[in-house]
Amino acid sequence: MIKENKNKKITWVDVESPTMDELRELLNRYDLDPGMTKDMALTTFKERVLCKDGKIYAVFHFPALRHSHRDSIKQEIDFIISKDFIITNRYEQIDAIDSFAKFFEVNATLQREIMEDHGGFVMYYILKELYRSVSNELDSINDELAFVEKEIFRGKEKEMVSKISKISRDLLNIQHTIIGHSDIIEKIISMCAQLMEDESFVYDIRKIRNECDRVNRYLTDSMDFLSELRETNNSLLSTKQNEIMKTLTIIAFLVLPFSVITGFFQMNMSNIPIVGRANDWYLVITSEIIVVLILFTIARIKKWF
Repeated sequence: MIKENKNKKITWVDVESPTMDELRELLNRYDLDPGMTKDMALTTFKERVLCKDGKIYAVFHFPALRHSHRDSIKQEIDFIISKDFIITNRYEQIDAIDSFAKFFEVNATLQREIMEDHGGFVMYYILKELYRSVSNELDSINDELAFVEKEIFRGKEKEMVSKISKISRDLLNIQHTIIGHSDIIEKIISMCAQLMEDESFVYDIRKIRNECDRVNRYLTDSMDFLSELRETNNSLLSTKQNEIMKTLTIIAFLVLPFSVITGFFQMNMSNIPIVGRANDWYLVITSEIIVVLILFTIARIKKWF
Protein backbone atom coordinates (compact mmCIF):
# COMPACT_ATOMS: atom_id res chain seq x y z
CA MET A 1 0.00 0.00 0.00
CA ILE A 2 1.36 3.42 -1.01
CA LYS A 3 0.18 6.63 0.59
CA GLU A 4 1.50 9.93 -0.72
CA ASN A 5 1.51 13.04 1.47
CA LYS A 6 2.53 16.54 0.39
CA ASN A 7 3.42 19.60 2.41
CA LYS A 8 4.34 22.37 -0.01
CA LYS A 9 7.86 21.50 -1.22
CA ILE A 10 8.07 18.11 0.46
CA THR A 11 6.56 14.82 -0.69
CA TRP A 12 6.40 12.01 1.81
CA VAL A 13 5.62 8.57 0.41
CA ASP A 14 4.61 6.09 3.10
CA VAL A 15 4.77 2.47 1.92
CA GLU A 16 3.40 -0.47 3.89
CA SER A 17 4.03 -4.10 2.85
CA PRO A 18 4.70 -3.17 -0.79
CA THR A 19 3.97 -5.50 -3.68
CA MET A 20 6.41 -5.91 -6.56
CA ASP A 21 4.17 -3.76 -8.80
CA GLU A 22 4.21 -0.97 -6.21
CA LEU A 23 8.00 -1.17 -5.92
CA ARG A 24 8.37 -0.91 -9.71
CA GLU A 25 6.07 2.13 -9.62
CA LEU A 26 8.30 3.77 -7.01
CA LEU A 27 11.41 2.83 -8.97
CA ASN A 28 10.17 4.61 -12.09
CA ARG A 29 8.45 7.59 -10.48
CA TYR A 30 11.30 8.58 -8.17
CA ASP A 31 14.24 7.28 -10.19
CA LEU A 32 15.40 4.96 -7.42
CA ASP A 33 18.36 2.64 -7.50
CA PRO A 34 17.16 -0.93 -8.28
CA GLY A 35 19.19 -2.22 -5.32
CA MET A 36 17.21 -0.02 -2.94
CA THR A 37 13.84 -1.27 -4.18
CA LYS A 38 15.12 -4.85 -4.05
CA ASP A 39 16.04 -4.39 -0.39
CA MET A 40 12.62 -2.89 0.30
CA ALA A 41 10.94 -6.06 -0.94
CA LEU A 42 12.22 -8.11 2.00
CA THR A 43 12.83 -7.46 5.67
CA THR A 44 16.41 -6.79 6.76
CA PHE A 45 17.91 -8.17 9.95
CA LYS A 46 20.54 -5.48 10.54
CA GLU A 47 20.74 -1.71 10.42
CA ARG A 48 22.41 -0.32 7.33
CA VAL A 49 22.92 2.97 5.50
CA LEU A 50 24.24 3.91 2.07
CA CYS A 51 24.23 6.91 -0.23
CA LYS A 52 23.80 6.59 -4.01
CA ASP A 53 22.68 8.90 -6.80
CA GLY A 54 21.99 11.74 -4.38
CA LYS A 55 19.73 9.61 -2.18
CA ILE A 56 20.33 8.13 1.27
CA TYR A 57 19.00 4.66 2.05
CA ALA A 58 18.83 3.76 5.75
CA VAL A 59 17.33 0.82 7.64
CA PHE A 60 16.27 1.10 11.28
CA HIS A 61 14.69 -1.39 13.67
CA PHE A 62 12.63 -0.36 16.69
CA PRO A 63 11.34 -2.50 19.57
CA ALA A 64 7.64 -3.32 19.60
CA LEU A 65 6.94 -5.20 22.82
CA ARG A 66 3.56 -3.78 23.72
CA HIS A 67 2.49 -1.75 20.70
CA SER A 68 2.98 -4.27 17.93
CA HIS A 69 0.13 -5.50 15.76
CA ARG A 70 1.97 -8.77 15.09
CA ASP A 71 3.93 -11.27 17.16
CA SER A 72 7.26 -9.68 16.21
CA ILE A 73 9.31 -7.97 18.91
CA LYS A 74 10.83 -5.42 16.55
CA GLN A 75 9.60 -3.34 13.64
CA GLU A 76 11.62 -2.34 10.60
CA ILE A 77 11.40 0.98 8.84
CA ASP A 78 13.38 1.88 5.72
CA PHE A 79 14.12 5.46 4.67
CA ILE A 80 14.99 6.77 1.22
CA ILE A 81 15.88 10.44 1.65
CA SER A 82 16.29 13.04 -1.07
CA LYS A 83 16.11 16.82 -1.21
CA ASP A 84 12.65 16.75 -2.76
CA PHE A 85 11.05 13.69 -1.19
CA ILE A 86 11.30 11.00 1.43
CA ILE A 87 10.07 7.42 1.20
CA THR A 88 9.37 5.33 4.28
CA ASN A 89 8.84 1.61 3.94
CA ARG A 90 7.47 -0.70 6.63
CA TYR A 91 6.04 -4.21 6.78
CA GLU A 92 3.33 -3.72 9.37
CA GLN A 93 1.32 -1.00 11.06
CA ILE A 94 3.54 1.19 13.25
CA ASP A 95 1.62 3.40 15.64
CA ALA A 96 4.33 6.07 15.85
CA ILE A 97 4.31 6.59 12.06
CA ASP A 98 0.51 6.61 11.91
CA SER A 99 0.55 9.28 14.62
CA PHE A 100 3.10 11.31 12.70
CA ALA A 101 1.03 10.98 9.49
CA LYS A 102 -1.87 12.78 11.20
CA PHE A 103 0.53 15.49 12.36
CA PHE A 104 1.91 15.84 8.80
CA GLU A 105 -1.57 16.08 7.29
CA VAL A 106 -2.67 18.75 9.78
CA ASN A 107 0.38 20.86 9.05
CA ALA A 108 -0.10 20.42 5.30
CA THR A 109 -3.72 21.55 5.66
CA LEU A 110 -2.71 24.58 7.72
CA GLN A 111 0.18 25.22 5.27
CA ARG A 112 2.78 25.33 7.97
CA GLU A 113 6.37 24.90 6.87
CA ILE A 114 7.71 23.26 10.00
CA MET A 115 9.16 20.47 7.81
CA GLU A 116 11.52 23.01 6.21
CA ASP A 117 12.45 22.46 2.57
CA HIS A 118 13.73 18.89 2.11
CA GLY A 119 12.95 15.28 3.06
CA GLY A 120 15.65 15.05 5.69
CA PHE A 121 13.52 17.05 8.11
CA VAL A 122 10.64 14.59 7.71
CA MET A 123 13.01 11.79 8.70
CA TYR A 124 14.02 13.87 11.74
CA TYR A 125 10.42 14.17 12.94
CA ILE A 126 9.63 10.51 12.23
CA LEU A 127 12.68 9.28 14.15
CA LYS A 128 11.83 11.64 16.98
CA GLU A 129 8.35 10.09 17.17
CA LEU A 130 9.79 6.57 17.05
CA TYR A 131 12.20 7.29 19.91
CA ARG A 132 9.31 8.71 21.87
CA SER A 133 7.59 5.37 21.32
CA VAL A 134 10.65 3.56 22.70
CA SER A 135 10.56 5.84 25.74
CA ASN A 136 6.92 4.87 26.22
CA GLU A 137 7.94 1.20 26.13
CA LEU A 138 10.54 1.90 28.82
CA ASP A 139 8.00 3.87 30.87
CA SER A 140 5.72 0.85 30.82
CA ILE A 141 8.58 -1.43 31.89
CA ASN A 142 9.53 0.94 34.71
CA ASP A 143 5.93 0.87 35.94
CA GLU A 144 6.28 -2.91 36.10
CA LEU A 145 9.57 -2.55 37.98
CA ALA A 146 7.89 -0.29 40.54
CA PHE A 147 5.16 -2.90 40.99
CA VAL A 148 7.78 -5.65 41.40
CA GLU A 149 9.58 -3.56 44.03
CA LYS A 150 6.39 -3.24 46.08
CA GLU A 151 5.59 -6.94 45.77
CA ILE A 152 9.11 -7.96 46.82
CA PHE A 153 8.81 -6.06 50.10
CA ARG A 154 5.32 -7.48 50.65
CA GLY A 155 6.89 -10.92 50.97
CA LYS A 156 6.16 -12.18 47.45
CA GLU A 157 9.77 -12.85 46.48
CA LYS A 158 9.04 -16.27 44.95
CA GLU A 159 6.21 -14.95 42.76
CA MET A 160 8.42 -12.14 41.44
CA VAL A 161 11.18 -14.42 40.09
CA SER A 162 9.36 -15.11 36.81
CA LYS A 163 8.20 -11.48 36.57
CA ILE A 164 11.78 -10.21 36.90
CA SER A 165 12.94 -12.68 34.25
CA LYS A 166 10.25 -11.47 31.82
CA ILE A 167 11.18 -7.81 32.35
CA SER A 168 14.86 -8.67 31.87
CA ARG A 169 14.01 -10.34 28.56
CA ASP A 170 12.09 -7.24 27.40
CA LEU A 171 14.95 -4.89 28.30
CA LEU A 172 17.48 -7.11 26.53
CA ASN A 173 15.25 -7.17 23.43
CA ILE A 174 15.12 -3.36 23.42
CA GLN A 175 18.87 -3.11 23.92
CA HIS A 176 19.56 -5.61 21.12
CA THR A 177 17.20 -3.75 18.77
CA ILE A 178 18.58 -0.20 19.16
CA ILE A 179 22.23 -1.01 19.88
CA GLY A 180 23.39 0.00 16.38
CA HIS A 181 21.41 3.22 16.02
CA SER A 182 24.14 5.60 17.15
CA ASP A 183 26.53 4.51 14.39
CA ILE A 184 23.81 4.69 11.72
CA ILE A 185 22.78 8.19 12.80
CA GLU A 186 26.39 9.38 12.69
CA LYS A 187 26.71 8.09 9.12
CA ILE A 188 23.45 9.79 8.14
CA ILE A 189 24.70 13.07 9.64
CA SER A 190 27.86 12.83 7.55
CA MET A 191 25.96 11.98 4.35
CA CYS A 192 23.31 14.66 4.89
CA ALA A 193 25.99 17.29 5.42
CA GLN A 194 27.18 16.60 1.89
CA LEU A 195 23.84 15.85 0.22
CA MET A 196 21.56 18.48 1.77
CA GLU A 197 24.14 21.26 2.16
CA ASP A 198 22.02 22.60 5.01
CA GLU A 199 23.70 23.30 8.32
CA SER A 200 20.39 23.75 10.14
CA PHE A 201 19.32 20.25 9.17
CA VAL A 202 22.63 18.76 10.34
CA TYR A 203 22.06 20.54 13.65
CA ASP A 204 18.56 19.06 13.94
CA ILE A 205 19.64 15.55 12.98
CA ARG A 206 22.26 15.74 15.72
CA LYS A 207 19.37 16.25 18.11
CA ILE A 208 18.16 12.82 16.99
CA ARG A 209 21.53 11.46 18.12
CA ASN A 210 20.90 13.15 21.47
CA GLU A 211 17.45 11.54 21.59
CA CYS A 212 19.01 8.16 20.84
CA ASP A 213 21.59 8.68 23.59
CA ARG A 214 18.83 9.70 26.02
CA VAL A 215 16.91 6.49 25.30
CA ASN A 216 20.11 4.47 25.77
CA ARG A 217 20.74 6.14 29.13
CA TYR A 218 17.14 5.50 30.14
CA LEU A 219 17.57 1.87 29.11
CA THR A 220 20.81 1.57 31.10
CA ASP A 221 19.16 3.05 34.19
CA SER A 222 16.26 0.60 33.86
CA MET A 223 18.62 -2.35 33.53
CA ASP A 224 20.61 -1.18 36.58
CA PHE A 225 17.38 -0.85 38.56
CA LEU A 226 16.33 -4.33 37.45
CA SER A 227 19.72 -5.74 38.47
CA GLU A 228 19.38 -4.23 41.94
CA LEU A 229 15.85 -5.58 42.29
CA ARG A 230 17.00 -9.04 41.24
CA GLU A 231 19.82 -8.97 43.81
CA THR A 232 17.43 -7.78 46.51
CA ASN A 233 14.85 -10.40 45.60
CA ASN A 234 17.45 -13.17 45.58
CA SER A 235 18.80 -12.04 48.96
CA LEU A 236 15.35 -11.94 50.56
CA LEU A 237 14.41 -15.26 49.00
CA SER A 238 17.66 -16.83 50.19
CA THR A 239 17.16 -15.41 53.70
CA LYS A 240 13.61 -16.78 53.84
CA GLN A 241 14.79 -20.21 52.70
CA ASN A 242 17.60 -20.16 55.26
CA GLU A 243 15.09 -19.35 58.00
CA ILE A 244 12.92 -22.26 56.90
CA MET A 245 15.91 -24.61 56.91
CA LYS A 246 16.94 -23.29 60.33
CA THR A 247 13.46 -23.94 61.73
CA LEU A 248 13.40 -27.46 60.31
CA THR A 249 16.89 -28.16 61.70
CA ILE A 250 15.85 -26.99 65.18
CA ILE A 251 12.74 -29.19 65.04
CA ALA A 252 14.86 -32.17 64.00
CA PHE A 253 17.37 -31.37 66.77
CA LEU A 254 14.66 -31.28 69.45
CA VAL A 255 12.87 -34.39 68.19
CA LEU A 256 16.08 -36.42 67.99
CA PRO A 257 16.07 -37.44 71.73
CA PHE A 258 12.63 -39.03 71.31
CA SER A 259 13.94 -41.21 68.49
CA VAL A 260 17.17 -42.13 70.29
CA ILE A 261 15.64 -42.96 73.69
CA THR A 262 12.72 -44.82 72.11
CA GLY A 263 15.22 -46.80 70.06
CA PHE A 264 17.04 -47.94 73.22
CA PHE A 265 13.87 -49.43 74.66
CA GLN A 266 12.99 -51.15 71.41
CA MET A 267 16.13 -53.32 71.45
CA ASN A 268 15.34 -57.03 71.52
CA MET A 269 17.12 -57.93 74.79
CA SER A 270 16.05 -59.89 77.93
CA ASN A 271 17.01 -57.30 80.57
CA ILE A 272 15.79 -53.84 79.58
CA PRO A 273 15.60 -51.30 82.43
CA ILE A 274 12.24 -49.79 83.38
CA VAL A 275 10.36 -51.86 80.82
CA GLY A 276 7.86 -54.06 82.59
CA ARG A 277 7.66 -51.95 85.71
CA ALA A 278 4.64 -49.98 86.81
CA ASN A 279 4.28 -46.68 84.97
CA ASP A 280 7.19 -47.58 82.65
CA TRP A 281 5.65 -45.65 79.72
CA TYR A 282 5.40 -42.47 81.80
CA LEU A 283 9.02 -42.88 82.96
CA VAL A 284 10.29 -43.16 79.38
CA ILE A 285 8.26 -40.19 78.17
CA THR A 286 9.37 -38.10 81.16
CA SER A 287 13.04 -38.87 80.50
CA GLU A 288 12.62 -37.89 76.84
CA ILE A 289 10.96 -34.59 77.77
CA ILE A 290 13.72 -33.82 80.30
CA VAL A 291 16.42 -34.41 77.67
CA VAL A 292 14.55 -32.21 75.16
CA LEU A 293 14.26 -29.40 77.71
CA ILE A 294 17.98 -29.64 78.49
CA LEU A 295 18.84 -29.42 74.78
CA PHE A 296 16.39 -26.56 74.32
CA THR A 297 18.01 -24.64 77.20
CA ILE A 298 21.50 -25.21 75.77
CA ALA A 299 20.36 -24.00 72.33
CA ARG A 300 18.83 -20.85 73.82
CA ILE A 301 21.97 -20.07 75.87
CA LYS A 302 24.13 -20.46 72.76
CA LYS A 303 21.62 -18.35 70.78
CA TRP A 304 21.13 -20.92 68.04
CA PHE A 305 17.61 -19.52 67.60
